Amino acid sequence: MPNPRLWLGGGVAGMVGICCYILAITVPWPETQLGTSASLVVVSAWPILSIIYSYALYSFVAAERESVANRLGLVFAITAFTTVLAMIVVQLAVGSGLGEITRDLDEPTARALRRGLRMIDLGLDVAWDMLIGTALVFSGLAIRNRSGLGLGWAIPSVALGIALIGLNAATFPWPPGDRGLFDIGPVIGMFVLALSARLAFLGSSGGGRPT
Repeated sequence: MPNPRLWLGGGVAGMVGICCYILAITVPWPETQLGTSASLVVVSAWPILSIIYSYALYSFVAAERESVANRLGLVFAITAFTTVLAMIVVQLAVGSGLGEITRDLDEPTARALRRGLRMIDLGLDVAWDMLIGTALVFSGLAIRNRSGLGLGWAIPSVALGIALIGLNAATFPWPPGDRGLFDIGPVIGMFVLALSARLAFLGSSGGGRPT
């Protein structure tokens, strides 16, 4: 059933979510309880709002024609953003509490503990990339015939998803950027920002009906 208000709201949610992520990584949050809590709320808004956006995109495509690819795209997107929320919380918890945890340890032991804990969020980071890459592939397949979107959006979505999966597999367990390969994350972020804006526009104009 067409729901332009959902599509408009979901598109806006996607844009705001990306902006929250940018804000979270660029603002020098103070190392206080208030700063930690504020950074947690801001960065957590990214995956939470992105789940709303993902559902709105699914609804937009399904309103014209439902498909297995569309359903799978939503399933993988929700799983991916749930995983990245877990990764964010782990990173912040470790970063906030590690000083107290390692206070009474000698330096070699503390360094080994820090490296070991770092591998946990690196593993979650790869899991997130694999899941969101798969979501991009299925979503791209789903939108390729949708009026208002089409191949111009589908091809980049599929290509970016495949590239993200391939780059992470090639350098696992380290991030591609740390091993001299291209960090495709910012490009994907800009693509999702543009697609969110497109979805919001289509919602505001009544749903991208064929002309």
